[in-house]
Amino acid sequence: MIYVPSDQSADAASKRSAALDMLQVPFGDEADQLKRDYNIWAGSEASKFGFGRRSGVPAIVVLDSAGDELKFLPAEKEGVKALSSWPLDDDKGLW
Repeated sequence: MIYVPSDQSADAASKRSAALDMLQVPFGDEADQLKRDYNIWAGSEASKFGFGRRSGVPAIVVLDSAGDELKFLPAEKEGVKALSSWPLDDDKGLW
């Protein structure tokens, strides 16, 4: 898992990714582009990105090695229940 920050500062983002023990997309332009690409951002970022988002945070987007979306898990809306729609071990070996 890789953390895409929506924190108020680069320092806060670094502290959060360390606390989560996750790799982090750099705070700023790279994170912003991913938010636009997958249409997911925090409600506090609506003035920057708009109100037409697919989901807020947290959200989980499962990508393949080419960066194509395999599965979207709306954790903001469904909480931990969202994980039940993700087959962690399927018969096709997808995961």
